[in-house]
Parts: sequence; C-alpha cells; structure tokens
Amino acid sequence: MISQDKIDEWIHEVEQRPSSAELIIRYIANRLSELTRRDEELATQNIELISGRKVEEYESRIASLEYQLELLKRQLGGEVVLPTEASQEPDVKDMVVVWLYNPLGQVLKIELEPGEIGANRQMARLADAVSPAGMQPVVLASSSLEELLFIFDSGRTVRHPASQLPASASLSLDWGQAIVEEPRVREELAAIQPIARMPLYELCIQASRRGYVKKINMAAFTSHVAKDYIGKGVLLPADKPCCLAFANPQDLFVMVSREGYIFSMPAASLPTAIQEVIQLAITDHITSAFVAGQQSSIIFITANGKVVHRETGWLEPARSFKSMGQAILSKSRREAGVRIVGAAPVGQGDYAVFLHLDGRISVAEVSELLAAGSLPGEEAEPSIVSFTTLSLPEGNA
Repeated sequence: MISQDKIDEWIHEVEQRPSSAELIIRYIANRLSELTRRDEELATQNIELISGRKVEEYESRIASLEYQLELLKRQLGGEVVLPTEASQEPDVKDMVVVWLYNPLGQVLKIELEPGEIGANRQMARLADAVSPAGMQPVVLASSSLEELLFIFDSGRTVRHPASQLPASASLSLDWGQAIVEEPRVREELAAIQPIARMPLYELCIQASRRGYVKKINMAAFTSHVAKDYIGKGVLLPADKPCCLAFANPQDLFVMVSREGYIFSMPAASLPTAIQEVIQLAITDHITSAFVAGQQSSIIFITANGKVVHRETGWLEPARSFKSMGQAILSKSRREAGVRIVGAAPVGQGDYAVFLHLDGRISVAEVSELLAAGSLPGEEAEPSIVSFTTLSLPEGNA
C-alpha cells in the first residue's frame, strides 16, 4: 500500500532532486495501472458470485471430486471411510462379471464367483448369437465393483454401477431377458466402458472405427461424463465411436484394425483435436484400442480362433499421423481372409473370454492359449464373434 509517509518522502525527493520526478511518476502510474486491473478482476468475480455462476462452477468441481472418490471407493470394496460420513453403504462382493451387449442397447449380465472361472470351458450359451450385419453382440468382462459408461454413437452417455444391474437367472441366455438401455431416435449403443479407475489417469483417449483419435484432459472428460455427453469423436458421417482408453502421458496407446494393422504412439503425442492417425482400407475398421501399460505381452485373436502373440517391445511407435500402421498379418493371410476379432495386453494368470458364432461363451487361460497357438476345438472357418480378457481379483488368481 502507498502510505502518507511514502508520499511525503516522494515530495521531499522531488524538491531536493527535480530530475527524479519522472521516475517517481512512472512508478506511481504503473502502480495505479496494476490496482485498476486488480479492481476489475474483483468486480468480475463479484458479479459472478452475485449471479451464481461462480457458485455453480464450485459446486460442479465438488460434485466431480465426490464422484471420482466414489469410484475409487467402489474399487476398494467400500473400505475407505471418511470422517464426515454418517453411514457406509453395504459392502459389495467382488465378483467376476461377463457382459454381452448389442447396438440395440440390450445387455446381458453373467455373474460368477472367481473360483468358478475355469480354463477351456463353456461359461454360458446365447440363443441366436448370429445377428444381422452391424448388430453383432460384443463380450466384455469386468469386476462387480466397476462403474460402466454406456456410450451411444450420438456422444450421449449413461452411467451404471455394475453391482446394481441384475444378473441373468440362467446360463442359457436370451435377448428377451436382457436389461435394456434404450437408444434414442437414430442412436445405437456403440460401446460400454468400465470407468472406475479413470481418476488414476491424466488422459482419456477417444478412438473411432475409422482410426480417428483425440485425447482429452481427465478433468475435462470427468466434467463431460457428469453431463452425460462426451461427444461423438468422429468427423466422417459413416464413422462411429469405437473405444475409450485411459492413459498417463508416458503410456503407449495402441489401436488394432480388423485386417491386422496396428497404430501405436505415446499418449502425450496424440492430438487434442479429432484427427486421423492411421489410414485404413475402405473395408477395414478398428476393433480394439488400449494402453499397453505395464503388461509385457499382447495377444491378437483371429476370427478362426488363432492366437498371435507379441511382446510389447515389438511395437514400433508411429512417428507421424496418417501412417499405414504396422502389420501383424502377412499379405497372404490377409488375402486369404484372416481377420482380427480383437487384441489386448495380458499378464500372468489372465483369462480370455470368447463369444462364438453358435452362441457359446467360453473361457480359456491365456497361458494355455499361448502354448497351443489357438483356441482348442475351433475349426478353420471363422467362428469367433467377439473377445475380451479378464483378470481375477487379487487372492483368486
């Protein structure tokens, strides 16, 4: 602050040395300019507080933090207790859940004890697994402690705690028994994404079927999720959302196409605006997108049940966007019609779950798949519709 003593000192200085007057005036002018700017900032903040806009912003931030805390608590089985909590929700047992869903928003839930997951066995059977083109069901595995984000191709989203969705009463499955998250007019269910661990990451990467990608700061993505709209993430009319992946800047992001091409790049280098990062043939599309993380291996599953295994170090990160990608299948195999159903990073003790054309849902231990090089009992003809991996809860692996 400028005190009366300071003003008297300046006046005395000018009287004694008139040449210093210019310097003192400049100092006063700069100080006045700074005070004026600060006054304007305070006035703007005051207006925001009076209008309620600032309050809404703070409330939104608090709600976002509370939601992220709730996700983390669910992952820990409700074991975190805050001093301010009046009560605690009943504990939810950590079960293995296998989901089947289709673009019509129909969802089937199979809930199993971790000890029930066995190698090379039929888990359940779905009636009429073969669907019209574009309506093929997808298999997904998660924990019962997960939070699921239902993503529609319009960019709209809906959230559901996994434990609150009812499980199928029988392992003989039928779409007539399905939970329905009904799409709106001209909508389809594009994907279901487990999101309970998203507070542990800095970025969300949104990928489309035609190889377009954008990264979103996690704070912004959490805000979008809270508003039930994350955006389409596409530029082309014929394109659709494919996958979400959560990452930290140093993580390696990977996309795999049906015809066997791979794009990989450190998450920090990905675009913040929607951009094509891999050039795909008109007949090709992305089937999987994930972060390699700490896993040392990646498996690729073909439609005829073959297993291709690569170490993570085999990947060659792209140096620019719109690359042709790294090939996992030879030209002769592509021309013979071999196609990739899905890919995923795997670790020791992981399992793979398969949806077959005849409706069977089978499970196999990844280590046995790698040893055999294929899914036991599969014929040469394509028979795998969808594939996912699952890790058993700690203490059950």
